[in-house]
Parts: sequence; C-alpha cells; structure tokens
Amino acid sequence: MRIKEFSIRRYGPLPDTGRVALGNFCLLFGKNEHGKTLTIDALIKLLLHRGRKHRKPFEDANIDRVDEDPDGYLIIEHEGKETKFSGKEDLADIPGVNSRDYRNIFIIRNSDLSVAQESDFYRDVTGRLTGLRTEEIALIKEQLQELGNLTTPRSTASLREKLKAKATNARKLIEEIEALETEAKQEQLDKLEEEILEIEEKASETSREIETLDNARKREKYEEGNKAYEALVSAHKGLEELKDYNDEDEKLWAVCEIDIKRYQEEIQKLQAEINAQQEKLEHRKKALGENRLEFQTLNLRKSKIDDEIKPEVKSYEMELGKTKGGERRNTFYTWAAIISAVLLTISLLGVIINPSPSLHGLLACFLILTGLFAWLKFSFNRDKGHLAGVFERIKFAASRFDLAAESPQEILQNIERFDAEYSKKQNAVEETERGASALEAQVRRWKETDIPEKGKQVRVAAEAIEKLSQKSKVETLQEYRKRLEQKSKYENLIGTQSGILESHFGSKGENLQENISYWHDEINALKEFEHKAEGISYAEKTRDQLRKEAEELQGEKRELESKLKFFRERLSDVEKKANSILELKDERLYCATSLDLKQIKAELSAFTDKLEAERENALEAIGIFEGLEREEEEKISTLFGKDSPISQHFSEITDGVYQEVEFAQDETKKIKVTLEDGNVLHAEQLSGAAYDQLYLSIRLALGEKLLKGSNGFFIMDDPFIKADKERLQRQIDILNRISKSGWQIIYFTAKDEVKDALKQDIENGNVSYMELPSILLHQNLGAGHTAESTSSPKTTSQTNQGELPL
Repeated sequence: MRIKEFSIRRYGPLPDTGRVALGNFCLLFGKNEHGKTLTIDALIKLLLHRGRKHRKPFEDANIDRVDEDPDGYLIIEHEGKETKFSGKEDLADIPGVNSRDYRNIFIIRNSDLSVAQESDFYRDVTGRLTGLRTEEIALIKEQLQELGNLTTPRSTASLREKLKAKATNARKLIEEIEALETEAKQEQLDKLEEEILEIEEKASETSREIETLDNARKREKYEEGNKAYEALVSAHKGLEELKDYNDEDEKLWAVCEIDIKRYQEEIQKLQAEINAQQEKLEHRKKALGENRLEFQTLNLRKSKIDDEIKPEVKSYEMELGKTKGGERRNTFYTWAAIISAVLLTISLLGVIINPSPSLHGLLACFLILTGLFAWLKFSFNRDKGHLAGVFERIKFAASRFDLAAESPQEILQNIERFDAEYSKKQNAVEETERGASALEAQVRRWKETDIPEKGKQVRVAAEAIEKLSQKSKVETLQEYRKRLEQKSKYENLIGTQSGILESHFGSKGENLQENISYWHDEINALKEFEHKAEGISYAEKTRDQLRKEAEELQGEKRELESKLKFFRERLSDVEKKANSILELKDERLYCATSLDLKQIKAELSAFTDKLEAERENALEAIGIFEGLEREEEEKISTLFGKDSPISQHFSEITDGVYQEVEFAQDETKKIKVTLEDGNVLHAEQLSGAAYDQLYLSIRLALGEKLLKGSNGFFIMDDPFIKADKERLQRQIDILNRISKSGWQIIYFTAKDEVKDALKQDIENGNVSYMELPSILLHQNLGAGHTAESTSSPKTTSQTNQGELPL
C-alpha cells in the first residue's frame, strides 16, 4: 500500500499544490511558514475524511488548527487497485487497519517515534492478528468489577471506597442495634408508656386539688382586695380634700412665727445695746480729748528736740568719733615732739661745741620736726577743747526739756526714753480714736441697718403667715396642724391599703390614680371567684405540699419521657443511618419500635452478606479470567521475541548491536531489548537514536503484519531531529534500505542537514525532492493569480500531462 498521488487545492492559507505524484522515497522540504505542517495535517484529514472520531488518535498532534476539511484528494494504491480519497472514502475502508494503526505505525509526527498507549496497542494488534479475545476478557472483568463493586478489575481489588465505607458502617450499625436491643430489654422500654400514663393520672388529680386551693386563694384575694380597695378609695377622697395641706407649709408657718418672735427680741436687745454703747461712747470721747491735749504738748517738745538737740548730738557724735580716732596719733605726736626736742637740744649743743655744716643741717631738720609735731599736738588739743564746748551747749539745751546728763550717751538715752513715751502716747490716742470710731460705726449700723432689716424680716414672716392662713382657711397654726395630722392618717391608710393591693396584684407604676384603676380592673377580674371554693381556706403549706408532689410526678414523667425520647432519637438515628447505607429506591425504612429495629438489623445483615458474597464471587471469577488473560497475553510473543520480525529489523538496523526485542509480561508492560553482550535494557534507557531505531523497527514489523506481508508507506515529520550528523546519516541509510525493500517513505523536513544527507541520492534520482512554497508568498501574491502560476511546488522534473512526480 502506497500513496501514489495527492493534490490540495485549498486548506487554510496553504497554497494549491497542484497534482503531486509520489515515488518510493520522497523528500518534501520547506522552511518555517512554508506549509510543511499544514500539508501533513491536510494529508491526515484526507486519509481519515469521515469525521473527527477517526482522528481521535491524532488529537495530541493538533491537526485541527485550521477549522475546515481540506479541498483536494489523494490516491492510494493497494493490492494492485487504486482508490481515490476525495471526501467519501478513507482508510477505515481498508480491512484490518484503523486510524489508531496509522497513528502508531504509518504516520510519525513531531519527531515522536514512540507508540501511544503501547501495551494496549500491542494487545489490540495481537488480538486482531492472532484472534486473541483479550478485549472480551477485559470487558468481562470490567463487568465483574461492576457486579462486585470493586475498585479495579483485578483479583487483588477491594470493595469501592463508598461501598466499603457503607459495609463498615452497616456492621457498626448492627453492633449499635444489638447494644440498643440489650439496653431496651434491660430498661423495659416497652412499659415506659404505661408508666407515663399512670403518672399523668396522678398528676391530673394533684392539679385539680391545687386548682381548688388556687380558687380559694383567688376568692380570698378578691375579698381582701375589694375591702382594701374601698378603704383606699375613701382615704383617697379625704386626701383630695386636704391636698393643699403639707408639711412644708406647716413648717413655714411655724418658722415664720419663730422668726417674728426672734426678730422682735433681737430688735429689743439691739435697742438696749445702742443705749449702753452711746453712753460708753460719750466717756470715750471725753477721754480722747484729754489724751489729745497731752499728746499735743509732747508733740511740741518732740519737734524742738528733733530740730535743736538731735542735730547737735549727731554732729557731736561725728566729731567725737574723729577725736577718738586721733587719740593714737596724738600720743604719737606727743612722743615725736619730745624726741625731736631732745634731738634738737643735742644738735644745738653739738653746734655750739663743734659748728660744723652737718650739725647745722641736723639742727635745722630737728628744729622743723619739733615745730611740726608741736603744731600737730596743739591742733588736736584745740579740737578737743572745741568738742567740750559743744557738749556744754548740748547739756544746756537738754536741761530745758529735762534731758540733761553728764555724758552724750545719757543724753541720747533720755531722748530715746522721751521718744518711747511719745510713741506710747501717740498709740494710745490712735487706739482711743479707732475704738470711738468703731463704736460709733457699730451704733450707726444697728440703727440704720440691723434694726430696719430685722423689722423687715418680721413683716415678711407676718405676710407669709397671712398667705398661708388665706390658703388653708384656718386662723392658727394649731388648727393647721390638726388638718395636717388628718391628712397624714389618710396617707398612711392609703399606703397600708396600697401595700395590701400591691402585694396581691402588683402595680402599674408610680402613679396612684393609674394603680387605683389597675387594681379596680384586677379585682373585677377576680369577681368570678367570689363564690367559688366557699368553706375552704387557702393554706400555703398544703398547696406547697401538693405542688411538691406535682413536681415530683412531673420529674418522674420527664425522666421516663427523656428515656423514651432518647430511645426514640436513637431509633431515629438508626433509621437515618440505615436508609443512608441501604439507599432503597422504592421504599424507606422506618424505625419506631423494637420490631422495626429487628427488621432493620435483618436488612443490614442481608446487605453486608450480599456485598461480601458478590465481592468474593467477583474476585473468584476475575481470578479465573486473569488466568485466561495471562495465557492470551503470552501470545503477544508472536510479535516480539528473538526470532520475531521486530527483533530481526532492529538487529539489522543496528548492525547486530541489539539481538532481541521483548514485551514484558509483568505489570510494567514495557519494551526491553537485549544487547549482543547479553545485557538487557528498557526502551527508556536507550539513546535517542537507538530509541528511534527501535520504534521504527516496531512500526515496520507491525505494518507488515497488519498489511499481511505487503508493504506500506511512512509519512514522517522530521523524525530524527534528535540525531547528530553521523547518526542522522545512519538513520537516512536505514530509510533508504527500507524504501528499497518496497516501503514508501514520505519525509517532510525543515532541516538543511537532512537535505544535505540525501543530496547524492537526490542527484542520482533515488530520492524525489520537492520544495514547498512559502505561505506568506502565496498570501502576498493575492487572489488574482491562478494556483498553477503562483503556488506550484518546485520539483526535480515535470510530466507532459502536468503531473508533478516525486
């Protein structure tokens, strides 16, 4: 089977290829944006024209980047017949080959020579080649998985997590039900409702007795309330008549009377005090006159002393101080004069005895010194005499004022005593003046302020009493107090009756009128009990005893109901859990009694038994089919193994480096290869080039098998992009060898290395060569040119019929 010819007139931006004839080895070269990828996509879509379901194996190749099917055709030559694929036919019509086979064998995209989902693919191919029933076995195992509710279609599988959880929950619920049944039997829960009914009857009888006592209490409450209400209304009416009487006015009246009496007494006292103080004032004024005369005499003497004696004394003291300071100098002057005189005498005697010039000089010097010191001594004695004369004058002046003394210090002391007496007399006069002024001001204040003010207060108090008398219509304070006492009695009565009513009925608020209306309504509401329970007295102790008995009965009832409720809640919980586990479609389980509990327990046991039985049966059956599957999978060795076509091709391609290709029968289901030295490697451990050679060998062998020994074609999109220059040449040689064996190679590339590697073969005509035109060039030329004139590919030759052979 080979592609003889194709033509793509329109596919997205791809230019019209014209008629392209293909040889055994065709190299289609195109740089980026030259339409290489789109051409391959178009060929795949033409090969698998009938809908996207046939193109599912190519989903990872992204062949739907252009959202349309190509307009064109291709011609397939198979078993001597030619088939044109133009929209109605596709490769699915060729028996024994499907789109998945083309994806994994005949079409190599994006330099990927690996086989997609290879273990399943090999099993599928082997089944179709050898008649294996692996798919049927797998389908049966899947059905057994569903029947057994297993996680996987394997004999080691367990129940699905959801059902496994349900089975576990069912077993736990069965244990819970058994414990609940035991508890129900021990607690005699079946008799709980009878006990509750008996307690309700006793409680009802006790309630009736309490009701009778309550009626008696309400009757007594009505009678007491009505009596208190009538007394309250009467007192309130009397109080309204005395509403203007109050303690404040009574206190004010009493205070006013007291104030009048007190102020009148104070006025009388002030008047007597004024008379006494006026007499005292006269005596003080007389004494003040005498003191003033004495003070005037002293003041005259003081003026003269200050003007005549004190300046002289101060001057004397200053000169005396100077004289005192010159006493030491005077002594010095005395001795100096004596010494100078002695020396003068000696000098004079010397001159007389020996009149030499030097002695004359000494005589003159001592004469001057003696004269100088004698004059200084004389001056000091003169000043001292003058000072004595001054003191005599001071003594004479001081004697005129009785201040004479023998020394200046005594005179000064006498002056100080006089000054002290003068100050004392001055203070006495001033004190007398202040006392007289204060007394006179006090008398004046009493007359002009205090007495008029107190008189005013008396009038104000009298006016207040007059107003209170007019307001209360009584003449005396005693009468007012009697009315006030009556008002207090009414208030106390209202308080007492209000307290009784409030203790019986409560209150509406602070307002008495609102409370009276409220109590009236409350009493009327009890009027219906006026004649009930007559002859029965309410006893709080008896009612408390009955209430206690009722509470005990209610406690017992609640305890029993709690047990019953708890049991029913647990039954309800069992019901929810059971329905959640069983999930019955047409009915719902109900659990309200012990019998329902047993029924649910039976349903749960049946459910778990069924799950376990189905699981065991399914696992046993799957185990049997796994044995059959292992026997079937061993037949895959017809594709792989030492003497298989795959091993022969791989050994030939690798020049005997690798001897055998095997398919692992373990869980990995991976390809293994054996080297000539006996080492075994997994396919993933091979180098990139060896990996590509391996899968090229697998594709070649499987293609021959599927095509029943005839040759096919390979559409390759740069499959050896990972190879270096040396390995690329070796891979090209392999493709040459494959093409010479009858396989068609359609090689798309954008790599110059590939073109260079095939250069000699292209020149010799062993390889057909075609360059794809640029998509951008086609778009730029515009729609005005024909496809043949603008977009025909460049080829090595051209036939007379317009065919483009490769």
